[in-house]
Amino acid sequence: MSKFFKNNKLIVILCAIIVFIALIGVSLRPQSQSPVEQYVGDSVAFGQKAISYPVQFVSGSVNNLFSNEDSKESSKVKQLEAENERLEAENKKYKKELDIKDISKFEPISSTVLARNPDQWMNTLVINQGSKDGIKNNMAVMTSEGLVGRISKVNQFSSQVDLISTNTRSNRLSVNIQHDGKNVFGLIDHYDAKNEELVITDINNKDSIKKGDKVVTSGLADQLPSSIYIGEVSKVENDEYGLSKEVRVKTAANLADLKHVYVAKRDPKTIPDNESGASE
Repeated sequence: MSKFFKNNKLIVILCAIIVFIALIGVSLRPQSQSPVEQYVGDSVAFGQKAISYPVQFVSGSVNNLFSNEDSKESSKVKQLEAENERLEAENKKYKKELDIKDISKFEPISSTVLARNPDQWMNTLVINQGSKDGIKNNMAVMTSEGLVGRISKVNQFSSQVDLISTNTRSNRLSVNIQHDGKNVFGLIDHYDAKNEELVITDINNKDSIKKGDKVVTSGLADQLPSSIYIGEVSKVENDEYGLSKEVRVKTAANLADLKHVYVAKRDPKTIPDNESGASE
């Protein structure tokens, strides 16, 4: 009898080891997701969007119940004025987007921001386009002003975007700082939330950089296309040891307020031979 229990115990231990190894394999997979994971991701994304509308409706209804006629008229006027200002701002924005040249090399996929968690506001967001729309991992995401992030997870009908302000080791973006017709290579080390700036470290002291220099993607290592505009240098200073320079960059796009973005789907006709060969 004791031998029977020992054998069963051995089988249980072996099964546990197999399950543990399988879980490790799942966690180490690339960023592609299973159909079940994609379904869950899509459901969560659209669920968050669906929940926000009733909440806004209920809060608006409660406010109306406790307001008198005069305040209603006053709020209607203010609401119309605010709506008018919003429409004018959007009109200017879309006019600017029609003239944009930075994404002329791509087939831009227009996307709306579906969800954005408050505790991950400057890290990730979810858009309403997925694999069914041609979205793939590592595609650049931008606005008419410049780069805002890249695709990190793709579901069938939604995708997650890692913003360039995400402070993770894997999100270190390679960039070129354009100074007097020359490119100075660097890596974005982190995002300074207090000053709302990207920080590039380990720049050689011999490299000339000044405030106002443009910063673009380098197209190296991180699979993003080259020359996508990010922002401009706001400050240059020596690091704490005086051995290298630290460059601060003010992003052109407002990362805190994103409602509409473009996913840059590269047009194969615009990919140079050396670049297409590398991607294969």
